[in-house]
Amino acid sequence: MSSEIRAAGEWSSPLSVEAQATNNPLGFSQLRAVDGSLYWLEARAAEAGRRVIVRYLDGEQQDVTPAGYSVGSRVHEYGGISYCVTKDAIYFVNQADQNLYKQVLDQPSSVDAITSSSDEERFVDPIFDARNGRLICVRERHQPEQEATNDLIAISLENGSSQVLHEGHDFYSNARLSPSGDRIAFLTWDHPNMPWNGTQLYVMLMDASNKQASIIAGGQEESIFGPEWVTNDLLTYCSDRSGFYGIYAFSDEGSYAVTEEDREYGHAMWQVGVSQTHTLNDQVILATPDAQEIVLLHTFNCIQTPLESGAESYHNTIKYKEGIAFVESNVDAPSAIRFKPTFSSPAETIKSSSELLLDPGCISIPEAIEYTGSRGETVHAYFYPPKNDQFESPLTERPPLLVKAHGGPTGSTSSSLNTGIQFYTSRGWAVLDVNYSGSTGFGRAYRDRLLNEWGNRDVEDLVAGVRYLIANDQIDPLRVAIAGSSAGGYTVLRALTTSSVFKVGASHYGIGDLRALANDTHKFESRYIDQLVPESELDQRSPINHIEALNCPVIFSQGLLDKVVPPNQAERMFEALKNKGIATALLLHPDEHHGFRNLDTVIQTMKADYFFFSRVFKFTPYDIDSSALDGAQLANMDKI
Repeated sequence: MSSEIRAAGEWSSPLSVEAQATNNPLGFSQLRAVDGSLYWLEARAAEAGRRVIVRYLDGEQQDVTPAGYSVGSRVHEYGGISYCVTKDAIYFVNQADQNLYKQVLDQPSSVDAITSSSDEERFVDPIFDARNGRLICVRERHQPEQEATNDLIAISLENGSSQVLHEGHDFYSNARLSPSGDRIAFLTWDHPNMPWNGTQLYVMLMDASNKQASIIAGGQEESIFGPEWVTNDLLTYCSDRSGFYGIYAFSDEGSYAVTEEDREYGHAMWQVGVSQTHTLNDQVILATPDAQEIVLLHTFNCIQTPLESGAESYHNTIKYKEGIAFVESNVDAPSAIRFKPTFSSPAETIKSSSELLLDPGCISIPEAIEYTGSRGETVHAYFYPPKNDQFESPLTERPPLLVKAHGGPTGSTSSSLNTGIQFYTSRGWAVLDVNYSGSTGFGRAYRDRLLNEWGNRDVEDLVAGVRYLIANDQIDPLRVAIAGSSAGGYTVLRALTTSSVFKVGASHYGIGDLRALANDTHKFESRYIDQLVPESELDQRSPINHIEALNCPVIFSQGLLDKVVPPNQAERMFEALKNKGIATALLLHPDEHHGFRNLDTVIQTMKADYFFFSRVFKFTPYDIDSSALDGAQLANMDKI
């Protein structure tokens, strides 16, 4: 069947907003396996982002978390590991009040509070200390007019009383008990570091009356990630001392390198307690180098045995029964929880994150590209060409381009299936998704390129990517849009005030005023900006101070409960554009925090951005109309 000639942007697509809404996409994380059961945390956008622990046993799935509860920590605002499991019970942090609860597995409707504090006292990454009948976790306490405090504590399961195990550092993470329970390893770091700049790995004897702890690795300029005990006497951890996150082992005889390749066995630690390794037995660990394969790694002879590869990424890999379970992501299918019954058997799917059936004729397969940035260094990105077998553009037309700036900025993007990107490519757009300088996953030197250069290097890399595509005649230079969230939203606004290559932008809870951010943001990121932008340049690099240079339309989306980027950032940018006479729109979402979790919000944001772009580029979308902007504050829309 021949394809229909239709202008880009106006193609009809089976990947409609409504299709995504109907299929209720899920987010999988925090896999655990105990006593023959597999557990995971499931984020449900259709339930306003509620997080539920699911149990899988004998081929059957069961929701464990009862109605009225949502599992999630707000420590550091980004949270982290929020539950642990024993053969008899689940212990979890409840999102609403941040207290710890116990749920007996054979009485799933019975939920008992372990702590009873206000939500100004928060907990994360609980581990079960069987020998002492308690939970060990990281605690964060908030008090008026002063910075929050963090410590490592033990909480009695009998009466909820707490005992401080270690204090004095600004941050704690990844407390891990040795198999016998007589030693504990944990990470700490202090201002002005973020965990990917420099952390310390401690080991402490649990029976010592004075609780003296020894630093065994790390420092101000060495980042340690994901410690895991292999035996009572052997601890593995990731360090970036070589320039990449490699695996090392520590015993009483000292430390040695288990891996030596330039690959990433760890990543920037935004959430407390995460890891890319898992102990299989007393000699072997599971590892996911670059998150692109699963390997068995022998800790003594350092031999690697490949177990699984071919997918875009692997996460949350754990031992399960006689094999392994993991979360797998691909470029052309929704992510799924997979089970490999034995090391030699093929993996089978336990649960897919979505039942949405995608037409292969409408899936754009990304191309990993490298191009030269403005400073002569390589930049990594993914390019998605338009793809819809039912349509093609007129011969002389080049597609409009959407450039995506990921958040963080010490984050990254991947080529795992992103239906938001496919939403555009199946309608005739090209998409450039950039891992700009500062992104994690390419070694420390790449990550450190952004030191003192946020708002410069990231923007330059995005601009260079657009120019690379223009030089190769792959996109229409007059129809280039840019979108980003959080730190990516800042890069959007900074790009629009420093470059003329972008013709319209969408900022989702993005930063307009760096000085206000430095004064208003939460503890975890309160010194983050110090390493990214010199204090003397905060005003100069703030888009709010350069409205005179912003001459194209922008749409803003913002959660009113956001504690990371205060809502007044978006409101001030909107008012400034409104007063200047530039077309702009602002959507405020009363129930959203930092990062949209409610499916209705995600859908509205996608539709509003697309309709706004269509007005600027003067095409008529096939299935989206002006109702996409219902409830938005609008200004100067007659100008587009």
